[in-house]
Amino acid sequence: MEARIDAIFNNEYLQFIRQHNGAEIRNGYYDISEQISSYVRYFIEIEDIANDISLMADDEISQYFFPFAIGSGGTYFLMKKKGDACIYYYDSDYMGHDAISKIAQSFNTFMNNIKSDTEIRIEGTHKVVQVTTGKP
Repeated sequence: MEARIDAIFNNEYLQFIRQHNGAEIRNGYYDISEQISSYVRYFIEIEDIANDISLMADDEISQYFFPFAIGSGGTYFLMKKKGDACIYYYDSDYMGHDAISKIAQSFNTFMNNIKSDTEIRIEGTHKVVQVTTGKP
């Protein structure tokens, strides 16, 4: 797949693919910013990445990035094909570089920041407090 999409996968992602090659996440969401969250619905199987690049229909982004996970509402989580190991969020309401935001420095950081919807965000005027419910 790396040759097919002209990419070099980073080691953290390769380890994940070797173990899971796609996975569905139940009730996992990711805080994109203080105002925006997106559910991480599933990780794309390696053999489907090229197809998902074409489904994005954004030539500017697909030239440099590939999707590895699907978010809610037609959003994607991306990695650069070559270069840094950062994770990016793609908002399909926009096109080109206006559609992406850097959200994590690495794949493992991204994975560690996926939250369960049992974590309730209580928003006040000055702070956000995380409260975890349910059994540990």
